[in-house]
Amino acid sequence: MCIYTMETVYCITANNKGLKQNLTIHDYETQHRSDFETQFCRTDIFKKSVINLGTKLYNKLPNYLKNLENLKSFKKQLKAILLQQTFHSVDEYLCCMQAP
Repeated sequence: MCIYTMETVYCITANNKGLKQNLTIHDYETQHRSDFETQFCRTDIFKKSVINLGTKLYNKLPNYLKNLENLKSFKKQLKAILLQQTFHSVDEYLCCMQAP
């Protein structure tokens, strides 16, 4: 689970060209301005896709990690966070991981 989460979040971070961040939608200094906008899912296939799940996993990360611009340090700190806590499923990660 740790490897899947890490690679999915890293994929979203490295290849985020088609995704909109909340800071591009409005100019307000909100708490979730560095989150990616989640898309509406009509089908189960899209709900389980890398883009949809990766966006949700990314949005649960702490803001200091989302604001890192160096991908190498991002991956290193992401790995450290995921190794501190053990998650056995994506649902468990989404329920337990809280972005400060």
